[in-house]
Amino acid sequence: MCLTREESAALRAVLQNLNRTRTWAEIAREIGVCRNTVRFVANGRTPGSAGLALRVARLAGLGLERILSPGPVDAGKCDRCGRPM
Repeated sequence: MCLTREESAALRAVLQNLNRTRTWAEIAREIGVCRNTVRFVANGRTPGSAGLALRVARLAGLGLERILSPGPVDAGKCDRCGRPM
């Protein structure tokens, strides 16, 4: 299942936040996908999927609904508290 534009944007922001502390290869290895899959979703080349969003949510320690719900998700802010990083 492909994600909506808003869901994809939220997933991209979470991946970009994760990339602040891990490489794309490390993120990919931890969630069990190819590095290019992670990079392409994070850069907006592909929209991602619900399965990928679930894996990213587990890695980030967030609920799936937090990742897929449109809202104020910003790569420059903490996903949990909203403070600038």
